[in-house]
Amino acid sequence: MAYGAGLTAALGASLLAGCSAAPASEAPAGESSRVDAVTSILNAGVSANMGGAKFLFDPLYDNHFGSLAEMGEPLIEAIINGSAPYDNVDAVFVSHAHGDHFSAEYLNRLMAAQPGVQLIAPAQAEEAMQGHELWQDGFAERITSVTLSNGEAAERIEVSGAVVEALRTPHAGWPERHSEVHNITFRVSATNAAGAPIRVMHIGDADPAAQHFTMNSKFFCCARTNLVMVPFWFFQQDEAGLLIDRTLNAEKAIGVHVPVQTPAFLEGSDWTYFTKAA
Repeated sequence: MAYGAGLTAALGASLLAGCSAAPASEAPAGESSRVDAVTSILNAGVSANMGGAKFLFDPLYDNHFGSLAEMGEPLIEAIINGSAPYDNVDAVFVSHAHGDHFSAEYLNRLMAAQPGVQLIAPAQAEEAMQGHELWQDGFAERITSVTLSNGEAAERIEVSGAVVEALRTPHAGWPERHSEVHNITFRVSATNAAGAPIRVMHIGDADPAAQHFTMNSKFFCCARTNLVMVPFWFFQQDEAGLLIDRTLNAEKAIGVHVPVQTPAFLEGSDWTYFTKAA
């Protein structure tokens, strides 16, 4: 099921069987536990409103590699300058420093234009920003750099009333390709207006092999995620539903990083995926 412009995804708390029994801290089935709004930007970019805060994941990139949607100048400028619907952003998350998820130029411009925005990103992304001519030394005070090894325990960060857990998981193609890339999964937990827990996760370009997640099973099993954004190739895996429900411990998944030419296996499928900017 393709999601086009203007779509807002809101989630209930069905608490399907996860890694094991649902954590006691979770709201029981039937109670209001929902993400306020999650909307598509382009490619792997999403905007999430959570507990009064606004977070952007992989919102800016400068290389579409000939197969992904190309960001137009109006969209780029709106995100950089904080124009609606990208106004009042609290934090920007970068999963990894590849050109289809990241732009050193655009993020330096955003940091200059929006002095209240925090950036949480792998150290590789900050290093690329520092090497760009638009870098300003003051940016470092607002950047949380994540430096983790694959399989290392998650790093906990607090931002705008939300708890962020950062975990490195291998990039797709590992170990033959991109083994040196620090691909970061971000799980963000907050509360909604009703005081119920809400949780969103973005896994960048993670490799779908279950072994990469089971080595961090304690991380995934300790908290049920309402919505996980997964690269579309997760839906092509055998028993993809179990991978999302049991291994990632998520109620619902939305596919991102979908090429302009939608893969045949997605068209007509029951999977939900983003294809256009909201």
